[in-house]
Formats: sequence, C-alpha cells, structure tokens
Amino acid sequence: MSVAAPQRPKYARLNFTDGEVIVSPRDQDLFVISAQKATEACQQAVQQDNRMAMFADELLTPLHSWCVANADRVRACYIPVATSQIQVFVVTTSRRFDFTFAEKVAEVERKFASAGWRIGVTQLPDADEDSLATFFNSDGALEVYAQG
Repeated sequence: MSVAAPQRPKYARLNFTDGEVIVSPRDQDLFVISAQKATEACQQAVQQDNRMAMFADELLTPLHSWCVANADRVRACYIPVATSQIQVFVVTTSRRFDFTFAEKVAEVERKFASAGWRIGVTQLPDADEDSLATFFNSDGALEVYAQG
C-alpha cells in the first residue's frame, strides 16, 4: 500500500524578467513591479513578523505573567489599538483606586520603559463596561488578561 505524499502549499510565484517581478496570487491577477520593490516588500513583511514576535515575547507574555502574579488585585488588562505609544489599562478588583497597588503599576511601566518600550500603564478601578469606555474602546482592544 502506498502512502500519498503530502501536498506542498501553493505560493505566489516570483519571476525575474529584466529587473521586474511578476506576482501571480491565487486569484490569477498579475502584478508587475521592480525586483527592488518586491525585495523591499519581502523585507518589510519579515520585519513586521519579527516585530510581532518581539511584541508577544517581550511585552505580552511578561505583562500577562505580571497580571497572573497580581491576580488578587488585577481583574483585567487591556491594550487598545496602539498609536505612537502603547497604552495599557489595568482594571483592578477594587471599586476604588488602589493607592497601595499604584507603586506596583508604576514599577511594571518603568520595567518595560527601561527595556525600550514606549508604554504607559494606567490603573483603573473595577467598573462596568460603560465606565471603562470613557478611557478606551474595548472593541478591538487586546485583552491581555481577564479573570474567569
């Protein structure tokens, strides 16, 4: 009995012709661009993948771990759509501002800033969705941590 060889994934085909590249994706449209622009596009895609991996490894994972370590005081943690600075909102388990926890929140912000991240960490008291919406839009926000 023979075993069928696994099918190789289909990729866009790049052909060099006089310094130009022809890209033919699945929908059969053809794009002709210079080889230099194609190379730059590939480099940008690789850099974007590297940035996303770095974001996950250096920011999201440690931030989630910090939330878990402080689960007695952290109800949820969100990162809304980023602009020039990443803004993190830590929602506490207390209905009032937790002044004793503020130092830990500032400490985690300093830790990420010293690692080169442009980040602001804001502590918010536990509140309903409408109240939190005055600080950030939860639609599209990245939920880094939430208690079950």
